[in-house]
Amino acid sequence: MQPRTTYKNLASVRRGRERHDHSLKANQPKPMTPKEDARLNEMNLSSLLALVESGNLPVAISSVKANPDPVEASATFIELARQTYRQLKDVSSMVAIADAGTQFALSQGGPSVDVGKLRRNAKVLAFNTAANCWPGWGDEGIEIRTEHLEAGLKLATLSRDLTEELDLGHKERGTAHWLIGALHLAMGDFAESIAALQRAKDEYRAGGNSDQLLMAEGYAALALKAQPASQSAGTLELNRILRQLGNQNSKEAQFFANQLITADRILVGP
Repeated sequence: MQPRTTYKNLASVRRGRERHDHSLKANQPKPMTPKEDARLNEMNLSSLLALVESGNLPVAISSVKANPDPVEASATFIELARQTYRQLKDVSSMVAIADAGTQFALSQGGPSVDVGKLRRNAKVLAFNTAANCWPGWGDEGIEIRTEHLEAGLKLATLSRDLTEELDLGHKERGTAHWLIGALHLAMGDFAESIAALQRAKDEYRAGGNSDQLLMAEGYAALALKAQPASQSAGTLELNRILRQLGNQNSKEAQFFANQLITADRILVGP
């Protein structure tokens, strides 16, 4: 499976903006150093997380939307959703943040707005959140319920559509299809899973992404193994792919192999 992308220091939530009154220029403080700015961003993110944790999720979302820079706000949604999962282990709130954040990013416009950047941020937010709705990671303290899988599939579909719209290339398109296939696998929708994984394989093959191609083949093997009629064939295919990944001699291939083993244990079993 694809390693989840992390987006550090994207959030830049500010409770106020510098006034541009030239008469006050002499009294304005000196610009913050990068370290001071990073500490301020961290403090603001902590405040937003505290709102989420205390049950004030709508206030946290409204606070992010209040940022007059929509690109900056959309980046904050990415980081807030990520930390809600990582620190609070709150999947439901993460999904709510992602729903609000993607809708926000996709609804902004105007001559001074970088719409392309907003749509790319919406894609990142949708993908990361959908990936975190997948139980195959085995992350400690995380409970994935049926409604999380359903929400994840909706976000994964949005991520795929934006990946295609933005023309991000074969590898990105393959990964978007892989996530849909992985979620269908977790939901027990094996035919849909295999179909999505086939599209992922086609994209990876077209892009020359050999490790990712083997990874997608591995998840298709899991979908076969999960069904009684094809369990033996799926087991044999999975073992073949794990051997091939082991022979690739790359860290990425080893990651894929280890994650396939984890997903097999969590989603399929012996």
